Amino acid sequence: METTIVQLNEWVVKLPKKLEVLSEAAASNRPAPKNWSPKEIAGHLCDSAIHNLQRFINVQHEKTPLALTPYKQDEWVELQHYQATSMAEIVALWRSLNKQIASVLSHIPTEKYMYQFELEGGKFVSLEWLAKDYIAHLEHHIKQIDAQLPLGGKVNEKRT
Repeated sequence: METTIVQLNEWVVKLPKKLEVLSEAAASNRPAPKNWSPKEIAGHLCDSAIHNLQRFINVQHEKTPLALTPYKQDEWVELQHYQATSMAEIVALWRSLNKQIASVLSHIPTEKYMYQFELEGGKFVSLEWLAKDYIAHLEHHIKQIDAQLPLGGKVNEKRT
């Protein structure tokens, strides 16, 4: 779990730098009518953080296995109006949520890492697996944002 927390803390620093250099026009650009803009992808990452923060807390005090229920991602993005929200506001929300997730994860006793979630279809996964999957999901969507950016997905991360 320690590696996962380190990775999350690194993204809490790196991702805002990557997103804050985008113009509002670039951040709002949808590559296709049914595809999310970088703002909407970042907003989706906020929604994911909201759901996973709750999961990381609930699994510690509720009866396990805890059912890992999906949510309507497209509806959440639409109803949160991320496309009409400034990238700076979305980034601030994402940063706060993920700092809190890192804090919660860092305070989970080792013996709880194997607490179980039940996925749809009857598969079981551990709290530790879910935390690692959270990072994999984050990185998947960062690659999507990178693919939409000019310069072959490269954003100058050294810019302050």
